[in-house]
Parts: sequence; C-alpha cells; structure tokens
Amino acid sequence: MTQGRLILSETGRIVMAAIFALVVTLIIIFFASKTPWATFETFITSPLSSKRTIGIWIDDSAKLALAGLAFSLVFQARQFALGVQGQVYIGGLFATLVAFSPVGTTWIALPAGILAAMIGGAIMGFIPGYAKSKLGANEIVSSLMLNYIAYDVCNYILRVYLASLESGLTTSASFPPQSIYPAFIPRTRVDLGLVIALVTTLVVWFLLYRTAWGLKLRLTGHNARFAAYSGIRSSFIMVSAMTAAGAIGGLLGAVFVQGTAYGKLSIGFEAGMAFEGILITIVARNRPLAIPFVALGYGYLRQGAALMNYRADVPAEVIGIVQGIVILLVASSFTVPGKAMLARLMGNRTAASRATS
Repeated sequence: MTQGRLILSETGRIVMAAIFALVVTLIIIFFASKTPWATFETFITSPLSSKRTIGIWIDDSAKLALAGLAFSLVFQARQFALGVQGQVYIGGLFATLVAFSPVGTTWIALPAGILAAMIGGAIMGFIPGYAKSKLGANEIVSSLMLNYIAYDVCNYILRVYLASLESGLTTSASFPPQSIYPAFIPRTRVDLGLVIALVTTLVVWFLLYRTAWGLKLRLTGHNARFAAYSGIRSSFIMVSAMTAAGAIGGLLGAVFVQGTAYGKLSIGFEAGMAFEGILITIVARNRPLAIPFVALGYGYLRQGAALMNYRADVPAEVIGIVQGIVILLVASSFTVPGKAMLARLMGNRTAASRATS
C-alpha cells in the first residue's frame, strides 16, 4: 500500500469511527435528555460557541498531543510503560520550585522551569527503563507504582511547603508573572503551550525518522532479537526512549502549571489527561505527525461532552458513558460495515469484465 493510500485509509477509519460514536451518543442522549436535539446540538457546537471555549479546546488538544507523543516513543520501542502521569506531576513540581526560586522572577524563569521539568520527567522515565534493562523489572508495574509515588510526593510538598492559607491547602500561591506563559489571545488559554506541542511534534518526528537513533528504535520495536543480531544495543535504545518520553512527560507538567489556565500548582492538576494520551497515540498508530490531528478531534469531542454537562440536562454520569464510548469506538480497529463484502463484489465484477473483454 502506498503512503497516500495508507493515509486515506487511516483517515477514513478514524472519521467513520467518530461518526459511529456520534450516532451512539445521539441514541444515549435521546433516552437521557428531555430535549435530546438541543442537547446534541450543544454537544456538537458548544466547543465553537465562544472565543473562550475555542481556547480551552485548543489548549486541551495541545496537552493531549504532548501526552500522546510521550506514549508514542515508548510504544515505538514496544515498551508498555505507563508512567507519563507521574512524569507530569514531577515535571509540574520541578517547574513550580523554579517559579518560587529567585530565578522565577527573572527573564529565564520560563526556560529554566521547562528545563527543570524535563529533567525531572526524564529521571522518572529512566528509572523503570533501567530497572527493566538491568533487573528485569516489569515496566508496567514499575511505572504505575512510580505514578503513585510521584502523585503523593507532589501533594506532600504542596501541602507542607507550598500551599497558600487562602486555598485550603489545595493549591500553591500564584506564580510570578515572569513564570507564566503569555497568552497569545487575550482572555483565552491559547498560550506558549501550543507552540511547545507543535515544536515537540516536529522534534519527535525528526528523531524517529531522520536520525540513526530513531532507526534503531524502530528496528528494536519491530524485532528486538533481529536488532540485537544487527549489533544494536537494544537495552540502551529502550532505556533512552523511555528517558526521552519521560522528558516529554515532564515538559507536559510544565505546560500545565506554567500555562495561563493555572499559573500555580494544584492537587491533581492534570485531572487524568495524561492517561488519555494512550488513546491519542493508539489512534494515531504511534505516528508523531498524526498525533496533533487526532488530539484536535478527540479534544473537540471531549470539550463538547464537558460543556454538555454544564449547559444541558444530561447527568454527569451519562457524560462519562458517552466519553467512554467515544474512546472505545475511536480507539478500536473500526472498519466500515460491509467493506469486505463490497470489495469482494467489486473484485468479482472486475474479474468478470476482464473475462468478457
């Protein structure tokens, strides 16, 4: 299959899955709402209803794209480490420490916070990679346990050392203005995080498809034994991939806490969004350049479901069901019903026309 046909096929699969998800959503809304058509209209159009909601959609999509990129690197190496969530918390904590240090009120506050967050995330990515390489530890278990540790460490430091009395020990004081991303559009959440997500996408694509390291990583992911016979140090490639993914996870933590939406550290600030990066990278088939587009589409449905919760008479539990169905359908290997039969019919017709000609 050529590259063009592959792109068309994958795009068609995702679009059909999204349409089918919308149909299922409409059916659920029809039974759950007293005004189903108005509720469905809210679900479809509310993300575009104002400058503010568009900004939220774009901002969430940028964060989802970063989470997807982090997962794509480890999945390319056929490693199923799930530590992005913990890396986000450590990254956010490190960026917060920089913001409240003397550096936080200087012009290098933003790059220093980003760098510190990436270092913190990289360490969190390196630990399960090294443990698997040297000790044979299962990367799923070790990365999940690190998530719990990172979450509790972040909350402990926040409550004991950083929380402001006015917040009820759930958030820190606001960062200095020098440590907060400038908003590109006033009174929206569209800020430097969008640029960071786009640049990171290009960097990950370049690393994977234009460097020797990326070639070794993909070879290791396809067949680790063949890669080892070829002289590739599979363990080093695997550990370096998980470390690089950790750096992206830490970067996402900085984007959260330094962004205009927060500008401070809060308990549970990522709200489970880091795990949703798994969906993004699965739907995008680990392709870095496809991840931002998938994140935009999923972010739109996600934002529509959230706004439907506020503006319509659909209970929050139904919103969770709708989101779960959307995730299930879009992430599955959905194909058009009857596609195989249509292909056989078309194939038979072609064969018959050749026989009669």
